[in-house]
Amino acid sequence: MLVKDVGEFGLIDLLKSEIDEGQAVALALIRQRGFELKIPVGDDAAAWLSNTGMQILTTDTMVEDVHFRKETISWIDLGWKAMAVNLSDIAAMGCAPVYTVVTLGLTDDLPVDGIIKMYRGIIEAGNVFGSVVVGGDVVRSPVMFVTLAMIGTAVATSDTSPVLLTRDGALPGHKIAVTGHLGCSAAGLRVIEDGIKLEHETMAHLIAAHNRPIPKIYEGMELVRQGVTTAMDVSDGLIDDLRKICERSKVGAVIKSDWLPVDSYLRQVFPHDWLDLAQSGGEDYELLFTAPARIVDAVSAAVDVQVTVIGEIVNQPKIVNVLDSDGNCVISDRTGWDHLSRGNLGGL
Repeated sequence: MLVKDVGEFGLIDLLKSEIDEGQAVALALIRQRGFELKIPVGDDAAAWLSNTGMQILTTDTMVEDVHFRKETISWIDLGWKAMAVNLSDIAAMGCAPVYTVVTLGLTDDLPVDGIIKMYRGIIEAGNVFGSVVVGGDVVRSPVMFVTLAMIGTAVATSDTSPVLLTRDGALPGHKIAVTGHLGCSAAGLRVIEDGIKLEHETMAHLIAAHNRPIPKIYEGMELVRQGVTTAMDVSDGLIDDLRKICERSKVGAVIKSDWLPVDSYLRQVFPHDWLDLAQSGGEDYELLFTAPARIVDAVSAAVDVQVTVIGEIVNQPKIVNVLDSDGNCVISDRTGWDHLSRGNLGGL
């Protein structure tokens, strides 16, 4: 059996089994040292509790010609995006970012000024959202990659206890909601890859959605304050990410395709494909969450971004149905992003 046969998430499940079965001794040792693992493999970040509070750790890698092409993204934007995708995992847990380490895999023909500009993009995003680069590593590599690992901390609720957003708390009757708009990042990728020429404002909007995503750090912390317990970021595509929540929570979901928040730029440029891009495009880095209607309303009133109810959690484990305005099931024929079963940029 090869990795391409099991795909990214099948491989993660196999590795998780090995980790769960093989680390009992190590877990006992860290408990003796005053650390308690709260969230292991399987969420947007791992989390542990110590006498200094609840911390989380996440990591993401961007590989040339898999996640980006140097010809179609500026060095500064590459740094920003590398930071943003990690920040989005922190946001999905409802936490505040703190420290970042950066590992670079570099070919020897890369321009030094380009690497410096990339770090400027990393630092720029850190200054906006509050994470400081404190170290890392540089290695020679046959292909360029940039890996960030980021530590965050849980925010205290009104009773001062730290709370994390996880994927396993969705309940039948919860509304399904999402921040911002969906599909523009995938549209921007298509514009870049296909060389589509558009009016300047439209092109800039779509490309920025792909190359300079805005992680919802402050919105994630507000979800916690308002009582949300279940969320994740939309990185692999709305439908695939909603399935992950349903699988972990042992519930199902019904969403309405005509309720999806899609902006005018996407509809204008892709009048026939906008729904597919919104459902399955990925890399939106918006927050997908479930909660009772009153809590969704409270979140909407408390944040500056648009919050849209797109459906409801139902008691049909692991089933996600997408219905059109006539009530017909219209699941997209595309799946979200899987690094191991589809190894190209156009798969987003």
